[in-house]
Amino acid sequence: MDQRFHLQHSQKQVLSPQIRQYFRLLQIPRAELEQAIQAEMAENPLLEEDPRSAAEDTPLPSEAESDRASDSPTELQVGETFDTFDRMSESLQNEWDGDDLSKSDAGQSQKLKDFQDSLLTNPETLSAFLFWQAGLLDLTEAEQKIMAQVIGNIDESGYLKSTPEELAAVCGVSEDAVQAIIARVRTFDPPGVGARDLREALLLQLDRKGPEAGLARAIVADHLPLLEKRDLRQLAHVLETDLGKIQEAIRQITALDPKPGRAFYTGGPTAITPDASVVFADDDPDRLKIEIHDEPARGVRINAYYRRLLRNRSSDEKTKIFIREKLQAALNFMKALELRGSTLREITNEIVKVQSEFFRKGFSHLMPLRLKDVANTLGIHESTVSRAIQGKYIATPQGTIPYKSFFSTRLETTSGEAESQKSIQEAVRRLIQQEDPAHPLSDQDLAEQLAGRGIKIARRTVAKYREMLKILPTHLRKQR
Repeated sequence: MDQRFHLQHSQKQVLSPQIRQYFRLLQIPRAELEQAIQAEMAENPLLEEDPRSAAEDTPLPSEAESDRASDSPTELQVGETFDTFDRMSESLQNEWDGDDLSKSDAGQSQKLKDFQDSLLTNPETLSAFLFWQAGLLDLTEAEQKIMAQVIGNIDESGYLKSTPEELAAVCGVSEDAVQAIIARVRTFDPPGVGARDLREALLLQLDRKGPEAGLARAIVADHLPLLEKRDLRQLAHVLETDLGKIQEAIRQITALDPKPGRAFYTGGPTAITPDASVVFADDDPDRLKIEIHDEPARGVRINAYYRRLLRNRSSDEKTKIFIREKLQAALNFMKALELRGSTLREITNEIVKVQSEFFRKGFSHLMPLRLKDVANTLGIHESTVSRAIQGKYIATPQGTIPYKSFFSTRLETTSGEAESQKSIQEAVRRLIQQEDPAHPLSDQDLAEQLAGRGIKIARRTVAKYREMLKILPTHLRKQR
């Protein structure tokens, strides 16, 4: 056999640990943020709670302060240097070199009042959540038809119950076209959705964890029967690794969700903790004021005892190395928390600018807004906006609603103005509410009435919106 060496040059994007931590904290809603902070403090002895944080009651930031905050960088592009974290690290390091980190300027710590939890009695369904994500894609009419069939055949546990062959026959397209849409659905949240069985659901979730889940992926992909038997020694033998690594891989697997759609199971009322709120200012009823509820993040500081220990000449070098490592980890965590808050504030600011009429008048006044629009305005990546709003809620004068409710695709009207999908859905709802129960409007009637208002959409689009609103078809709404 002729063996030769070949050089291959390739470019690869690598996320640093600091950026991964920022992304992880960014997608955590407020209800889980405190748990993440407690877990980090348990892991790192240099982090501790600031007992004075809970006692402070500083005023809310002014609009000028909010504008200045929006000038701070929030996006850390993959492959770029870690300049943003480095600048913030230098600031925190200067405090470390001073008298005491706990003596921070009270004006920098903005204690926001607690917001009363809201109850959502009508939780969102998995299919509605999937359709919302599909609406953010640029799909052709044929692809939209396939997407509707794929999502319609996903059960409440998140599993795809029809084969590509069956879906292709229904849609009158090739299996490759169906497989391409299934692959896109499997990139949606919750992770694992669109799988056909348990093995695929676990693999889809492990794929998102990257190389660190390589061993766990190998176990699920090729040795699921041994995993079911909990035969750890045989797994270690087959995979040629030690028992400790097998146990760690199994811990990763058992942390996965065998039913990806479980979070959307309907039950009793769900307690929601808003991550932000938008209210009318007391001094100006026409001015909207933003409040970001990030109290847990601002109640963290570095323990001054370890600073003194690091400066103590009698401390051995091994102790100093340990403290320096934990100090850098603590600084990175605090920087990630600060970036999380500033990113969420910038996105909320942009939502308020675009959707100001919604906050005053309701859903019928929602403007078209895409994740890409906000990302381009803020100069960040679209995936960062998606992470930031995932699972988060905002309290408004119109009620407590998900951040993602403010985003929908843009539809042009005959008058030249743009309407959002949500505002058109609201128009459909109002028309049906005003109809004669004895002679309800058909989908074609609704399309014609909307066209009279300058909103020209197809009958099948009206039918889709009506189904998303959970409104019965004409013959079932008719009252004799």
